Amino acid sequence: MSNNNPHNQIDNDEFDLSADATIDLGLDGETLSDTTGSAPAPLLLHGGEEPTRDRIVILGRTRAGKTIYLSRLYEQCWRGNGPLHMETNSGKTHLALLNSVAEMTEQRRWPKATDSSTYLDFQITWHGHSFTMVSLDYPGEVFHRAFVEQIEDANTSELIDHVQRAAGIVLLIDPKVLASGKIGDAADDDFGMVQALRFIQGLPGGNDVPICMLLTKIDINAELIRHHGGLRGFATKYCNNLLRIVPTLTLFGTCAVRSRRDAMGKEIPDLSKPARGLENPIIFCLRNIVVNRTKARAQISKRVQQEFIQREIKQDEVSQTKDTRFWLWANMVLFAGLAAVGVLTWLTVRLFL
Repeated sequence: MSNNNPHNQIDNDEFDLSADATIDLGLDGETLSDTTGSAPAPLLLHGGEEPTRDRIVILGRTRAGKTIYLSRLYEQCWRGNGPLHMETNSGKTHLALLNSVAEMTEQRRWPKATDSSTYLDFQITWHGHSFTMVSLDYPGEVFHRAFVEQIEDANTSELIDHVQRAAGIVLLIDPKVLASGKIGDAADDDFGMVQALRFIQGLPGGNDVPICMLLTKIDINAELIRHHGGLRGFATKYCNNLLRIVPTLTLFGTCAVRSRRDAMGKEIPDLSKPARGLENPIIFCLRNIVVNRTKARAQISKRVQQEFIQREIKQDEVSQTKDTRFWLWANMVLFAGLAAVGVLTWLTVRLFL
């Protein structure tokens, strides 16, 4: 890569994401694993039965790129012909997401920061499987208040309820924030994410929820990641606490919208080059959701079969008990009848002798 590029951006012909969603050019993407024990129980716990899991949850701090990622993902899946298709249930949401992309394309302006929590409902189809995906686009400060400060209010309660219904988790992390060394900025991506993962795994069935980490803004962070030996090396250095919590953590790299500087030196969005790696984390979650659903159906089928067999055995036992009682009473009646006949015969014989 040329050193004349002030933003360490990857040229279009160099930038490539492999089929398993990891960046090429030395940024390997093998699954990270750790054999440490289970994490302690979270401070906030869901009580009672296993929650209904009906959504893929995207977690990230302020300026991690949640809104841009969701907008570009939706645009690509709505307009594209790939295996993953998304359709929102609301025309208002549909227009808002596409207008967000259009604003970056035509006006070279980044979307405004999210100032309130908004639910986004999607219908997703993937290789013949249909899903309902519910995403909560929320201000990053809400994540900080929920999992770092652990404050309970209307907004954090909404986020916590959203998280505990997750069928899959995508952690959005800006590598530059973790590597900056600023404790305050990195607290959400380090301590906050650890608390969120502990909370998820502390829920009933939480250990089965697929979790992946998505390193964003790869176009400007590629050199940083390469410097630490790729995704594995970067995560091992800066995300070791997350790796202790999740037995296996799959890493992805993405570039939703590239950036460049205009003539005034201001950083602006550049959509002249395609996005990369948007769908792969979602497909990772969907693939695991399908596996979990298949296992759940198999377990339900096995349980129903076992219950059926137990009912049949119980019915046989009841029927056998009834038969035994019937023949017992029948024999007693027969014996009593024979005895009565014997007595009458004896009396008759005595009467005529």
